[in-house]
Amino acid sequence: MTRRGFLLGCVGLGVATTPVGLYGAVYEPHDIEIVRRKMAIPKLPSRLDGLTAVQISDLHLSGNGDLHSHLVDQVRKLKPDTILFTGDLIDDQSAIGDGIDIFRSWQPPAGIWAVPGNWDHTATADTIDILVNRLKSAKVRFLVNESAQLEDGLWIAGVDDPSSSLDDVSAAIDSIPAAAPRILLAHSPDIVTSLQDTTFGLVLAGHTHGGQVNLPFFNGAWLKDGPSSEYIQGLFDVHGSPLYVNRGIGTTKLPIRIGARPEITHFTFHAA
Repeated sequence: MTRRGFLLGCVGLGVATTPVGLYGAVYEPHDIEIVRRKMAIPKLPSRLDGLTAVQISDLHLSGNGDLHSHLVDQVRKLKPDTILFTGDLIDDQSAIGDGIDIFRSWQPPAGIWAVPGNWDHTATADTIDILVNRLKSAKVRFLVNESAQLEDGLWIAGVDDPSSSLDDVSAAIDSIPAAAPRILLAHSPDIVTSLQDTTFGLVLAGHTHGGQVNLPFFNGAWLKDGPSSEYIQGLFDVHGSPLYVNRGIGTTKLPIRIGARPEITHFTFHAA
């Protein structure tokens, strides 16, 4: 066991026996916050002004039949033009069916776009094509170091998991016209190390869970490495690109959230 794992276990054991632990296990993991953001996208065609997108991340489905009905209803009520998923759908390959059922609940007109996360690779023994191919039945388009037009005049690129050093931004943007507005999906904030020579109208990431357990004496961000320990949640400017880090929906390691409510992010894009 690593030192970090040992300390996490000690914190979890201590917190679990307190009222705060009860709150973190029973209430906060289900208390989804809808965060609304207006984002100016450089060179966005005027006809796309007002386009809406919902970002969700880190469901961490384990195959226990949890279809996140509250999440499904909340997203459906928002009526987004597109849904953007930033990785870690499953913790176990048996949960792919649950993921399909969740995504089938939504039919946004501009589609559902996704990238894989580190747990998706672990759950499929790095055979990520299993997940990519099966989610096609729910009309989910995975972008794995590649890009596509989200709408005519707006491109979306996606990279494989940066926290596992699988991202290739150059390959992801290779087919995008140089002057075209573009959005990048990446599972983790570790993508910032690949943004020094290129910019995007918006970069979306997850992975951190907003720290997941944030106490006066302990911040869960400490358990992450590199940029993921720095860019924990919210909006940042990174080398000229706006980076938004979503807190995600599920949990890992400990089945609790404290001071890091699960998040659905609703974006309205405007021409800059």
